[in-house]
Amino acid sequence: MTRLRTFIVLAATLLGLTVWTAPAGTASAAAGTASGSVGTSAASGTATYKIWQWNIAGHAINRGSTDNGLVKAILGSVSYRNPDFIALNEVCPDQYRAILKGLQDAGWPQSPTNFARFEPMPDVDADLCGNDGGGPDQDPYGVAVFSRFPPSGTDRITLPYDGDKARKLLCTPLATQPGSPRFCTTHITFKSAHKQAQLDAVRAKMEEWTAAGGTVITAGDFNVQPHDPLLDAWYAPSVATAANAGNTGLFRELDDLDPLCPGWGEQTTEGTLAGACGQPAKVDLAFAAESRLVSYGADAHPIAQDRCLNGAGTAYIACSDHRIVDATVTVTTP
Repeated sequence: MTRLRTFIVLAATLLGLTVWTAPAGTASAAAGTASGSVGTSAASGTATYKIWQWNIAGHAINRGSTDNGLVKAILGSVSYRNPDFIALNEVCPDQYRAILKGLQDAGWPQSPTNFARFEPMPDVDADLCGNDGGGPDQDPYGVAVFSRFPPSGTDRITLPYDGDKARKLLCTPLATQPGSPRFCTTHITFKSAHKQAQLDAVRAKMEEWTAAGGTVITAGDFNVQPHDPLLDAWYAPSVATAANAGNTGLFRELDDLDPLCPGWGEQTTEGTLAGACGQPAKVDLAFAAESRLVSYGADAHPIAQDRCLNGAGTAYIACSDHRIVDATVTVTTP
């Protein structure tokens, strides 16, 4: 169940001093915001945004298909949740184009010709997204972002190489929005020896943009769980719970106040990998700087079992091995 908490942001925060206070009940600056109007000021000096993120397993489960039900499932969820920002991981090029067209046809973006970005992550020894020729990727899957508001540019950053895929950080700055926010997605490697370097590279960019006065929201598949020491330099020291302690960073994860598992949140997978508080693993995360936060909350939705067909088209399968994550965040707009 979604939990949304409000923080008291003192004037010192707006002057660049990081001030942290305990959660002040369940009131939200986002409450009462009309559907379709988020992204405007919820209060003086603030803006509220809705985020929707999913690792769709575009190749591993859906074999690059655009007509097995996956695209319809995505567009249906987006129509219902009505987010401002969408992040997709493991999306094949044909799937990206189909989703883009579906959002255009639905009138979702403010600018139908400037709202989507795709960045491939070529694999050195596999041919993905429905191809089976082997060898280097001819049609690689990647990461994608969609913004209701027209982006004012694109950041396409290649992360330290893991010997497998060209992992990326993909961001869209939005100069037309209050506080010029930047929305990003990334998909960190599953290879343990290379996770630290990639996480450090993403964090360094987020810290750089935050220090310059920006508001950065990054959502994606981190292939790392909240309690992993690799994320201690991400989470702020104010996150100090039995499930997630020893933190030294600048950021909060938008589900870290969930009372189901304080400091950790709710599972985003339904596999056998163990998480915290008796749950399966949580690897799909959304971060923003603590100094920018007014209120936030997130939820992870169970995987649809009756929307996507198998390769033969004979039976329904789970659309992904990851859950959809949606979040609402109200930030200051310095």
